[in-house]
Amino acid sequence: MNKTITALAILMASFAANASVLPETPVPFKSGTGAIDNDTVYIGLGSAGTAWYKLDTQAKDKKWTALAAFPGGPRDQATSAFIDGNLYVFGGIGKNIEGLTQVFNDVHKYNPKTNSWVKLISHAPMGMAGHVTFVHNGKAYVTGGVNQNIFNGYFEDLNEAGKDSTAIDKINAHYFD
Repeated sequence: MNKTITALAILMASFAANASVLPETPVPFKSGTGAIDNDTVYIGLGSAGTAWYKLDTQAKDKKWTALAAFPGGPRDQATSAFIDGNLYVFGGIGKNIEGLTQVFNDVHKYNPKTNSWVKLISHAPMGMAGHVTFVHNGKAYVTGGVNQNIFNGYFEDLNEAGKDSTAIDKINAHYFD
């Protein structure tokens, strides 16, 4: 037992000694997404709103650089991945044009060479939030996440209930029915 604990402590110390310290993010960052392309880290959305930043981990003077703002509006729980040098952002949770919280099923592509975004014509067959995205052999795979109909229906019902606490309590009690 002591050998295992000692080996674990040495392994953790070795990992910590080799870990790179990166500068603080330009804004407080939570519920966003990120991806890495070669030695450059990209982060955005979540508490950063529509902002995106990049950091070259191999640069002598490591600093975050602001990128073009995301055109799809602020959102949480989106995922992202690099494919063939472009960053793809999948889904997330945010406000629609009526101001209602909803799950998005859209896909946006960022081109680092032109610092520009484009919304793709493609849509996922379902909303994407709380999901996982990974790339294998040049293709993005998206799995898991919330049930779009239940999630969006919940927020539509809450919007209709307004400030009626009795109606809100009833909606919350039957959320998964």
